[in-house]
Amino acid sequence: MNSNEIAVVINPGSTSTKIALYNRDGLVEDFVARHLQKDLDQFNRVTDQFEYRFEMLKDCLNAMLNGKGYSVVGIVGRGGIVKPLEGGTYRISNEFLEDARTGKYGDHASNLGSLLANKLAKHHGLDESYTVDPVSAGNIIDKAQISGVPGIERNRRGHPLNMKMTARKIADRQGIAYEDAKYVIAHLGGGISIASVEGGKITDVNDALMGMGPFSPNRAGAIPTRGIMDLCYSKPRKEVETLLSKNSGLKAYLGVDDLRDVFKLIEAGNEKARLVYDAFVYQIAKEIGAYHAAMKCKANGIIITGGIAYSDRFIADLKDYVGGLTEFFVYPGENEMEALAEGAFRVIDGKELALEY
Repeated sequence: MNSNEIAVVINPGSTSTKIALYNRDGLVEDFVARHLQKDLDQFNRVTDQFEYRFEMLKDCLNAMLNGKGYSVVGIVGRGGIVKPLEGGTYRISNEFLEDARTGKYGDHASNLGSLLANKLAKHHGLDESYTVDPVSAGNIIDKAQISGVPGIERNRRGHPLNMKMTARKIADRQGIAYEDAKYVIAHLGGGISIASVEGGKITDVNDALMGMGPFSPNRAGAIPTRGIMDLCYSKPRKEVETLLSKNSGLKAYLGVDDLRDVFKLIEAGNEKARLVYDAFVYQIAKEIGAYHAAMKCKANGIIITGGIAYSDRFIADLKDYVGGLTEFFVYPGENEMEALAEGAFRVIDGKELALEY
């Protein structure tokens, strides 16, 4: 394969946009475009930032490619909150772009990924652009979608992009075909998603954004129903959504949402911080145990990934709960850029067919 053939990868965050060049061997070059909050505050919705971010990225990409002899064979952007989908690499269509642009299923920075990839592809003369395992992707089994209230389905907004790539790597390490492997995977970051991966597909996952699973550094997780009812009747809907998705969890209890700051409070003798941290680990362990049981205790491994997985102290505390269930693996970081590149090349090289939205 030609090492000069490049896939351009775009991953928008709340105040930054990552852009990178990958060939089939891995990362070639990357850059993070930072966005000042005062510049973003002029926009009412996240996707209103599209032209502002595009102009910045276009200049960045031109500088990264200039005079280096690269051939751009694909452009891929992180998929946002769209309708529930099966996992895989998708060709970005007008319908996909419309749902991302309008925020029909949720307004999130990742919605910009497909919009930016599509326009950059046209700018570079490519007919197609791609996204891989959007936030709402998963092959959730029917019985896992039942909520207990007819008309309300369990949501599936997690971190499939990183989860599936990490599962591939662990399966390779174990010498198991990815399609035959079974894992419980916990992605632990600002949001927490815990999933079962079977046959190369996410078959069950909590809603990492709102309403299910353990609490996270700044999200509420599952809450007693009566407490939710009282909250919803006491505040406007938007305030409740913001509270549960941005201002709950560690942040609400302790005023900090970085685990390193939580440890500083504990070391200073803050007993509340110790209790809340213990509850944080306990809830994550309970959720992992529940997924392991739901897989009939036959998982080939428990995999811990995401930014929190860098914490040796946290990993030791969590392993004390669940390390005896099956093999225990730690693969820190979000690894989304690599996962996007790998997904794009699988389609470009004919190893997979692009899915249609």
